Amino acid sequence: MAAGLMNPLILFEDDELLVVNKPSGINTHKPDACAPDGLHEWLCQRAPRWRKLSILHRLDKETSGVMVFGKTTRANQSLARQFEAHTVEKHYLLLSATRPSRVNFRAKNVRLKSGHEETEFLYLEPHGEFFLVEARPLTGKTHQIRRHAAENGFPILGDTQYGGPPASRLMLHAHRISFEHPHSGDTMTLEASVPAAFEDNDALTAAREFRELIFGEETDAFRLISGAADGFPGVIVDSYAGRLLAQWQTESVDAALYERLGAVIYEQVCTKQQRSAPRCVRGEAETRFAVCENGLTFLVGFGEGLSTGLFMDQRENRWRLLQMDLRGKTVLNAFAYTCAFSVAAAKAGATTTSVDLSRNYLEWGKENFHANNLPADGHEFLAGDVFEWFKRFAKRGRQWDLVILDPPTFSTTKAGRRFQAERDYGALAAQAAALVAPGGTLFCSTNQRTLSPERFEEAIRHCGRQISGLEFAAVPWDFREASYLKTLWARLE
Repeated sequence: MAAGLMNPLILFEDDELLVVNKPSGINTHKPDACAPDGLHEWLCQRAPRWRKLSILHRLDKETSGVMVFGKTTRANQSLARQFEAHTVEKHYLLLSATRPSRVNFRAKNVRLKSGHEETEFLYLEPHGEFFLVEARPLTGKTHQIRRHAAENGFPILGDTQYGGPPASRLMLHAHRISFEHPHSGDTMTLEASVPAAFEDNDALTAAREFRELIFGEETDAFRLISGAADGFPGVIVDSYAGRLLAQWQTESVDAALYERLGAVIYEQVCTKQQRSAPRCVRGEAETRFAVCENGLTFLVGFGEGLSTGLFMDQRENRWRLLQMDLRGKTVLNAFAYTCAFSVAAAKAGATTTSVDLSRNYLEWGKENFHANNLPADGHEFLAGDVFEWFKRFAKRGRQWDLVILDPPTFSTTKAGRRFQAERDYGALAAQAAALVAPGGTLFCSTNQRTLSPERFEEAIRHCGRQISGLEFAAVPWDFREASYLKTLWARLE
């Protein structure tokens, strides 16, 4: 585990418990197979000691704050008893545009399906143009605080589902929790600081705070603004070690945003009609520079084509490679681009073969190897048409333990070969599957938006090999727009 990555999120940990500060906008657990990971799944993948974390209580996706996970059977049983007996004290903070009519009162009702519900509210003080209220749920029903606040005339700011006015996020925060420690029996109180968005109801503040909670020193390349999902329709802003790339999905560029963002800013127009190369609009232009991702170093640049040299939406998949024991294993990375997958696989011990049409990108890939103190000499870098290389490999009977397939959605080779992911991915996957050694893995990924997860999975299942295991992965948390990226890890017999 990269400790620097996790520090912003962790409030407390011992042998029994893990306590975190959940950001707004992340599910407690993955709602379905094709959705991004919930907090529970993400944590379980981060360290061996967290692989058996148990969910002891839940927070709504848009609610932030203290969450407790159990690490042992003793902790799970103890906390389960305390939650069931309602001896765990939970204190939430909320903002409302309406002042409660009473200072201190209990809201209660009986619903046919959910049973008895009760919440204690305490009006604290005016908070700028809004009103700060403490809520203490005495029962634990879904959306209980949100519904009780709305039913009593002060809907929560940002809770449009229950009549609240729009805001940069749902202004409900699990501020403090108290319970008996499962081993010592001592009373524990854990607290998550008041979100910055409570002080400054601003979309950029909320977007920055979200990223600050999930990224530490080990990763400084991420999506800072994810379009409308972060309150900025028409623009995406990626941060590369503090240098920002604003990608406008509209021809109407709002230069005023640059004043708020500060730093070195590059601009790129990415509409259906055109895709321009990035150009520096604020600060001093640079050549290639290094960024960090999960402890790895990658070289990026804004002036060497339409892309920067690193596809950040594949970050979680590269993390997964890093966690695998690939010592003595072989990996084929097709459509390798600047070889980021190859670097992660090599760092995990694999011998890699990287194939790409561009020699320039493969040379860039070698620089990425050197940047991570990995000797490129022990790995293959093959320039040319992937489809032709696949034919050569098949004739030679070559196979790899892991084949990585992340093609562009549309491409045309120098020989005039056209590839369209929606139409041709299945045939490509079948060619790649033939190159996977028995018991090996085929990694298939696409960002073709019109190809549904169901159709994508069906295409992979018809690859001509028996599949003994299939796992779906989606975009990282900072890519908060619709889950366009679809990835399948298929274990082949």
